[in-house]
Amino acid sequence: MIDADIIAYKAACYLDTEGLDELESRLSDDVLKWTPDGVDTIVLALSCSRKNNFRRDFWGDYKKKRDSQDSPDSLNEVREYMLDTWDCLTEPRLEADDLIGIGVSSEEYVGVTIDKDLKTIPGYHWNPDKDDDIRYISEEDADRFFYTQWMTGDSTDGIPGLWRIGPKKAEKLLDSWDKNEWEENIIDMYNEDKYQPEHSLAPNLFAMAMARSVRILRDGEYNFETQEIKLWKPMVGSNNSKEI
Repeated sequence: MIDADIIAYKAACYLDTEGLDELESRLSDDVLKWTPDGVDTIVLALSCSRKNNFRRDFWGDYKKKRDSQDSPDSLNEVREYMLDTWDCLTEPRLEADDLIGIGVSSEEYVGVTIDKDLKTIPGYHWNPDKDDDIRYISEEDADRFFYTQWMTGDSTDGIPGLWRIGPKKAEKLLDSWDKNEWEENIIDMYNEDKYQPEHSLAPNLFAMAMARSVRILRDGEYNFETQEIKLWKPMVGSNNSKEI
């Protein structure tokens, strides 16, 4: 399953300069480059519009800065060509990342993208810019990357996270804690004034908004028939049994 958002955007930028006559050959070449050796069945994952993304229900600033940025003029034509030409998957409120996350964690697909956020998803991955071969991310490593991002946020996507907590600090904190205490300790940090960026939510609501903003959906967290999303919930307490 290929992250078609990235391919579409890059192709549209190219076509704005070179002209739409190059559309077919450009996209065919790009999709081929992003298809791992030995794979004969591909699905292109395309995102919903940013304003319809379910993350905006609880964090209105999610990717908000991008709303004011102009998209390439050819982007709509590129997306339409993809939809007409390949087997594409798109859902009204999900990003391509979520679709890939669901597919990869079900182990029905290899996820193909250059986006680091997919490191939060267990399963088979291939980064066409870095990987010689398909690689496997364990559930333990995927969870660890998710908890790191929960603390750091993602400034590119308008997710502030905890103030003054970068990736190295987050990694050190996880190393210093018992794994069963990760969730509780992170939530405690979100309740401490010294870690608070500017926001208007109560600390626990802010903590959940940050977690759910960086969380990419996995298998079992979306119903394709009802379009119901199962939002992630932490289990806190000494025995991991108390929901907040």
